[in-house]
Amino acid sequence: MPSRPTPAAIIVCLLALTAHGAHAQETGWVQTAPGVSIYFEKYGSGPQAILVPNRLFMPEFRTLARADRTLILYDMRNRGRSGRVEDAASITIMGDVADVEALRTHFGFETISLIGYSYLGLMVALYARDYPERVDRIVQIAPVPRRFGTPYPEDQTAGLSTLSPEGRAAAEAWEAAQETATSATDGAELCRIQGRFLAFLLVGNPANHVGVPDVCVYENEHYANQVRHLEAHFGDIQNREFSKDPFTTLGQPVLTVHGTLDRNAPYGAGLEWATTFRDGRLITVHGAAHQLWLDDASILDDISLFLDGIWPVRARGFGRS
Repeated sequence: MPSRPTPAAIIVCLLALTAHGAHAQETGWVQTAPGVSIYFEKYGSGPQAILVPNRLFMPEFRTLARADRTLILYDMRNRGRSGRVEDAASITIMGDVADVEALRTHFGFETISLIGYSYLGLMVALYARDYPERVDRIVQIAPVPRRFGTPYPEDQTAGLSTLSPEGRAAAEAWEAAQETATSATDGAELCRIQGRFLAFLLVGNPANHVGVPDVCVYENEHYANQVRHLEAHFGDIQNREFSKDPFTTLGQPVLTVHGTLDRNAPYGAGLEWATTFRDGRLITVHGAAHQLWLDDASILDDISLFLDGIWPVRARGFGRS
């Protein structure tokens, strides 16, 4: 069973760090709001501050740590090792935005760069909209659109028909497990069945499915809490439509990265975001799915270069800046 945060605002322990470029790893919990404790991992102590939500699915991003950077990876509220949020009304995307600001304040960063994956690609843009003076640079990886259900051309979307035979079999097993699930069903086992499906869903090359992390070691990821979380969080996102105008005036450089085989957030969403920002550019990863760095590990090099203030060669601009 995963460790649970104590009522204290923060618990810190120092561990040996094996990630590239930093000498120590600091881990703990920060209380960002009443009833909300966020688990974090801190790498390095350099002047450039980088926040990366979704530690759960992004362990490879520890390699962005260097002597001149401070990298914070953390689990979103009610996910992974973060504390369970009892008030479902607090499980919202704007709650996630508030957590970023609370973490920035806690660590004493004047400004931060943000890396947001999936729905967190939308979230980091919302943070920049609300706190533009606090943001240096933004990376969106496979971002969802501003409005749920936005239609895109057929060549900018991908569906389950693109799954490998193994992926389709895993999808069928997950569907069958959901149909027969009851309150007495083992939530960890359901998580594992879903995980086998996700492992194929999230990658373009089925051989890369082995790189998708096993999140079922965390009680928050078990079936009952996951259903509760999705009903609250994605229900919140689906009921919102964020205006485009505030994003068009942001001056920060924004690198959007999206795979053409993304089955979770359509490639068209990434293209739309990149053409929205005043200084936005897009890297298209052909044949990659949602967890695109597993299909193309060199994308981490591109992101590191961008964080250094250099546009990667394959980043396409759209002439708005």
